[in-house]
This record gives sequence, structure tokens and C-alpha cells, in this order.
Amino acid sequence: MAELIIYGASDDLVEVEGAFVEEFEAYPKWSGWVIAPDGDRLKVKAEFGARGKHKSDWTLTVENTGTYPDWPIRFGERPDREGDPAIFIDVPEGTIVKENN
Repeated sequence: MAELIIYGASDDLVEVEGAFVEEFEAYPKWSGWVIAPDGDRLKVKAEFGARGKHKSDWTLTVENTGTYPDWPIRFGERPDREGDPAIFIDVPEGTIVKENN
């Protein structure tokens, strides 16, 4: 297993670090797929601008897609920016993240 970290950066980017490194344009919303080599997948969404509802500028969500992967998922703070949310997912080696078009 490898750790994947997903978080919003600035007001228009979603960053992915760890097992897979990528940056996606995200203003004001973004969604993508976390896809394992065996086909298991989760959908991840990020939205900027929800500050009125939450303490952070970014809202992050994870959706199940019917494959029910047993990957440990936790929410925490972005490693380099206190107060910004991040999603931490333990994924199988070879997992990728693709933008949902």
C-alpha cells in the first residue's frame, strides 16, 4: 500500500501527492477518479469557495462507486498548510488519479 494525499491549493488547483503526483485545474469545482490496477475506484470531489459554510476555503468529498475498495481513508490537514483540509488514502501500488471529464 502507498499513501495518496489530495488537497486544494490556491483557489484553482487540486494537488495529488504520494503514490501519484499530479496537479489539476479546479476552479471552482473538480472531480476525479482514484483507480487501482485491479479496477477498484473511488470518486473524489473538491470545491473552492465554501468558506461561508465551513472554516476552510476548500470542501473535499469521497464517493463510493460500487466497487467498495477497502482502502483506509482519513481526513486531516494539508501537510504544509494548517487549517486546509486534505484526504489521505492508502491505495495499492500502481494506483492513478484521472480527472473526471
